[in-house]
Amino acid sequence: MSVLDSIPHAIADGPRERRHGIRWWLLAVAVGAVLLIGYLVAAGLIALVMATAGSAEFDPVVVLVAALPGWLALHQTALKIMDAPLSVLPLLPTALVMLLIAVASAWVARRSRLRRPDQAWPLIAAMGLVHAFVGTAIAVVLDGPVSAVPVDAFLSCGLVATIASTAGVANRCGLIYLVWERVEAEVWSGLRLGLLALAALVAAGGVVLLAGICLSAPEMVAALARLGNTAGDAIGATLLSLLYLPNAVMAGWSFATGTGLAVGRLEVQPLHVVPGPVPDLPLLSVLPTHDSAAWWAIVLALPLVVGLLVGSAARRVPGSLARRLLAVGVAAAVAAMGTLLLAHVAGGDLGNGPFGQVTLQPVALAAATLCWVAIPAAAVTWLAGPDLDDEFGADPAETGDVADSTAANDDADSADETTDDAGHDPAEAAASDTSDDAETGTDNTAGLDGDRADDPASDNASEAEAADADALEPDDLAPKIPHARKAAESEPPRNKHAEIDPTEFDGDLSWDDRR
Repeated sequence: MSVLDSIPHAIADGPRERRHGIRWWLLAVAVGAVLLIGYLVAAGLIALVMATAGSAEFDPVVVLVAALPGWLALHQTALKIMDAPLSVLPLLPTALVMLLIAVASAWVARRSRLRRPDQAWPLIAAMGLVHAFVGTAIAVVLDGPVSAVPVDAFLSCGLVATIASTAGVANRCGLIYLVWERVEAEVWSGLRLGLLALAALVAAGGVVLLAGICLSAPEMVAALARLGNTAGDAIGATLLSLLYLPNAVMAGWSFATGTGLAVGRLEVQPLHVVPGPVPDLPLLSVLPTHDSAAWWAIVLALPLVVGLLVGSAARRVPGSLARRLLAVGVAAAVAAMGTLLLAHVAGGDLGNGPFGQVTLQPVALAAATLCWVAIPAAAVTWLAGPDLDDEFGADPAETGDVADSTAANDDADSADETTDDAGHDPAEAAASDTSDDAETGTDNTAGLDGDRADDPASDNASEAEAADADALEPDDLAPKIPHARKAAESEPPRNKHAEIDPTEFDGDLSWDDRR
């Protein structure tokens, strides 16, 4: 390994990187590929449905034209089909498109060697604006049974692309470090706990959905049988149900919190059900159409488990009780805001017929999520106290005392081990040797200097010991920040120009960066 391999790219190629910045031809290729792949995904789904449907005729031109509003649907743009609103759009294709945009943005940032936050915003803005203008152009040219509002297309396509692109370059370009640097430690811990709460509530919604599918398996089979006599109709209905699985997961969480959901006149809650018609789809067969059962109340234990999980994790937050409670409050707020956004996107209008509007009651669901997460988590944090087994939850004063006592014990053990077999103390032996030298007038210092001058190994050992002694700074014993990027260990001298900004790179150099 050569010496140049150990030099970070941000130091070796800093001036050239700042001069060139983003490579626009790479960005153009990435944006074009994302747009094309999204269009092909929409066309492929429509072609699969038309090819498997029993009464439909497959026409490639119709598929290519229908893929234009399908691309808008991938970006959660509300559509109108024969003047009937359709804004309940599947979230699974949207999640895949956002993942594609994030990967493409990360690829452009890596190939362009973008490291700083100020280098990320042109990439994010370009990705979002291109998608927004393309969505607006498609909404303008649509003229037929399917239409869309250009303003809605601009906002939805632009927001989806912007959020996905930001997530793709957040770590590499230091956006996460920028947030960590500007918030307090307990707020940062609360943000991490909020992401944990979001993951836990999605898992709880998945558990509710899985239980409903298992209990409603006969009704789902009957719904597939009513759709048609061919296998293609069953394949199309199953594909449509799979695309709406994330929406159903959020509906499961809404049911578990007690706020429930509504599909037209049908209202479903754990303790109350208002009957009503539902579309004849396999996934909607999970919804009960009769009075609620008493045992449905057991689903209310899932939000309680989510709150207890967040409270257990909050016990590891270092500091006083007020700091841990603040982290719990931030986590509950993050979970509530995330639930509000997901519930709003998962619902919408489903035509002008008897089904009407599909709503998960986003405001009520966010308030219920806030209470379900904050109250149990605060109770656990208050009553259980800090997690003393965690290294970051220990008292720094106690840690220092233990370290000092451990060092003293190690010194005592080393002194005992150096005692000779005859039982003599090395300190006494050294004192006797010094007195003998004083009596005889022998200059041992000069002899030692001469021996060290003759022995180069002793020089290397003394230099290594001096380097080790200089390396042991007080900051080395300070606790590290968990799950966060390390800040600069020391500031550059004021009279010397800094060679590099510590936030310029994250330290993770890929193979493309080393070439």
